[in-house]
Amino acid sequence: MNIAKASERDISMAIDLCGILESVEKGFMPISATKNGNDEDAEFDRDNPDDCRAVLNLIIDTLRAGSIGRVIWGMAVLVNSESKLLDPDTDIIKPHPSLSNRQQRQAEILQWANSTFGEATASNTGERIRRFAEEAIELVQASGLDKQALHDIINHVYAKPAGNVSQEIGQVGVSLLGLAEHLGIQADDEERKEFLRISSLPSEHWQARQNAKAEKGLGLKTSM
Repeated sequence: MNIAKASERDISMAIDLCGILESVEKGFMPISATKNGNDEDAEFDRDNPDDCRAVLNLIIDTLRAGSIGRVIWGMAVLVNSESKLLDPDTDIIKPHPSLSNRQQRQAEILQWANSTFGEATASNTGERIRRFAEEAIELVQASGLDKQALHDIINHVYAKPAGNVSQEIGQVGVSLLGLAEHLGIQADDEERKEFLRISSLPSEHWQARQNAKAEKGLGLKTSM
C-alpha cells in the first residue's frame, strides 16, 4: 500500500489542529479563536453558537493549510503490523527489529564470540573460516544435497585459482538470500533469532562444544 508522505506543512498543520482540539476538549477556546486573539483563559461553551462557529471556522482554516489525510494515513501505514516498519511490542516509536542495522549486528556477533571463546580463538581467521564452513555444510546437508555432490563441488572449486575474499563474501550473501527466498524463509529474521538464541545460552555451553571440536582437530581451543 503506497501512501503519499506527509510534508512539513502537513505535519505543522496537524500539530496546530491537535492544539485546537485539545483546547476545546478541555473546555477552553483556542487562543486564536478568541475575540482579541490572545485570551488564554476564555472558556468554550458548546451551547453557544458564536463559540461553535468561531471554533469551526478556525478548524476549517487550519485544515486548509495542509493535508490531514497524509498525516493520518501515513501513520496508519507505519503502525500497521504488516508493514514491519515499527516494533509492534513497544508503546514508543521504535524501528521494527527487522530494520536493525546489520553492520551493528555484525560487530555484536564477533564481540560475543570474542567474549565467549577468547579473542585469540574467535578472531583467528582460520577459526572463523572453519566455523563458517561447518555451518554452510550443515545447511547443505539439511537441504538434502548428498555428500558426493558436495565433494564434486569442492574439487571443482579448488581446481580454480582462489577468488577475492570480499567478492566471495558478497557472492555467499547473494546465494544465501536467493536460497532463502526460494524456500520461503526470511534470512534476516532467522539470523536475528539465531543470534538471540546463542547469546542467551551460558558461555560454558559453547566453550565445551568448541573444546570438543578442538580435540577432534576441527578448531582451536578456547583462549579464555
